[in-house]
Amino acid sequence: MKIDKSWIDLWVRAINQDPACLSNGFKFNDSFTFEISDNRYTFHVQKGIIERTVINPGPLEPSTFTLSADISVWENLFSHNPPPMYQAIFSAIGAGHMKVEGDIRPIFQQMTTLSYWVQSAREMSGPIEVPPNTDWRDEWQTVGRYTNVTIDGCRHKVFYFEAGTGIPVLCQHTAGNENREWRHLLEDRELTKKYRFIAYDLPAHGKSDPPYDKDFFAENQLLTSDWITRFIIELQKSLKIERPIFLGCSIGGVIALHLAELFPEKFRAVVALAGAVPTSGFFHDWWIDPAINSNLIQAGLIDSVGPTDISKSDRQINRICQGSHPKSMRNDLHLWGADNADLNRASRIDPTKVPIFMYSGQYDFTCPPELVEESANAIGPEVHYEMLENLGHFPMCENYPRFRPTLVKTLDKIESME
Repeated sequence: MKIDKSWIDLWVRAINQDPACLSNGFKFNDSFTFEISDNRYTFHVQKGIIERTVINPGPLEPSTFTLSADISVWENLFSHNPPPMYQAIFSAIGAGHMKVEGDIRPIFQQMTTLSYWVQSAREMSGPIEVPPNTDWRDEWQTVGRYTNVTIDGCRHKVFYFEAGTGIPVLCQHTAGNENREWRHLLEDRELTKKYRFIAYDLPAHGKSDPPYDKDFFAENQLLTSDWITRFIIELQKSLKIERPIFLGCSIGGVIALHLAELFPEKFRAVVALAGAVPTSGFFHDWWIDPAINSNLIQAGLIDSVGPTDISKSDRQINRICQGSHPKSMRNDLHLWGADNADLNRASRIDPTKVPIFMYSGQYDFTCPPELVEESANAIGPEVHYEMLENLGHFPMCENYPRFRPTLVKTLDKIESME
């Protein structure tokens, strides 16, 4: 691949003929610039169509923002099999490989559109192979129910999916998400012979109602360590389960480590996917900015935190899962970006009191492997840490067959400790 004027012209033509680019970008009306080493390309876009490209424009050329990177970064970004942290524009920015100048708001607004632009560039080198879709089942074993949880005098109607019998495993979804993230695990007929998987929706997520005795829209119900850990203990009481395994991802991984600190005796083990202590960032008002459809940008955001070889069915359902209210997303990320900022928390977690397993995704710039490994080492040598190759921030639903061997190994290890 040689990124020059001829290549840019071909790319523009591909974007303007791509139904996915046009469908997502129909409200894309802006001008912006890509700086690729010594060359600058300003794109003028109307209704998702690039109407004009100006090469090395002068200072008076309209441009809302500029993305700058060495040509090697752009080549990695547009390659058929991008290396970790180059899978999307936002991941390249987050990992520090690309700089932004100007107004970042349009990048948030058009994150999904830009994701399809990048995919169009990759398809110029030939069709992109993705894994086959997961097996379609004629019958599903997962059952959905409600339970009541009361905490601090407030009642919560909590929805959960359940499948299997045996050792209970509580499954916590990621920020702003819901329990469908665990759909492959819930239908794993071999594992459900030994384990009772319970995947719940936090209040105001998925099918769980907002808090019954509070006004969700009249106040900021920010997720805190104190509240969420006590909520999970009360959820266990409501479900009449004792010493489950706790399996959480993203904020769920953070919650797992907070439970290990505060209630280690209540769990057989805690498993933290894409979580660490401390974490930072992502707690901001972009999620609730009226000028940004935060639900719409989630598809592009998901593309930025995982590998590109995700089956079409997993990509579609994973995007559908991003259906929570924008306030729920922002509320959750308070735990990630503010309440989990305590630099001394790792020293307060005793890994001899409860087995701790921590996993990072190779493609996850939000909680990169080096951060998770550093966190595991800070907690203690008893913590099992491992990087998940070719997986990202959502290992349980990006590519379940790829994640499954690690999960089985972990569950077997926990069972052998009893």
